[in-house]
Amino acid sequence: MAKKRLIPWELKYKFAMAAYSAGWKGWLYAVREECGAATTLKIFERVQKLGDRVKHFTNFLLTTFKLEGNDIETIIDWWDIWWELCGIEGTSLLQSQTFARSEITQWPFKTEHKDISDWCKIFTNIVINTINPKATFERPRSMCAGDSYCEYVMKIEE
Repeated sequence: MAKKRLIPWELKYKFAMAAYSAGWKGWLYAVREECGAATTLKIFERVQKLGDRVKHFTNFLLTTFKLEGNDIETIIDWWDIWWELCGIEGTSLLQSQTFARSEITQWPFKTEHKDISDWCKIFTNIVINTINPKATFERPRSMCAGDSYCEYVMKIEE
């Protein structure tokens, strides 16, 4: 009988994350090629909302990491966890109870096609609105759109 090969967890993680990001980008590219950018984003949004999958995932991380509240701090804590899970490198530049500005410098989900770069706005919108329906965000800079980093500005209107 052959001896079972031991694969380090770090390698398993890198494999899983590479497969996850490559799978999403491949799906986005294939739909874009077949149906165009607008339809790609429409279908992506439908997939993300189907069965409330992103809402459930957001709540799963909130519960797992015992994040409570619906303020900017909770939103930023959620993103810090997501970034760590996905290998995203970023920095929180400015933060108050109702405002935050973050910069992402390493993004494994960067798409090559600028016309579908708004896919992450769909995901981000669902996440922050799950935590606080009054939360809004802007993305003034985007690596997917050709910038050297992504910038996210999140606000909660009182």
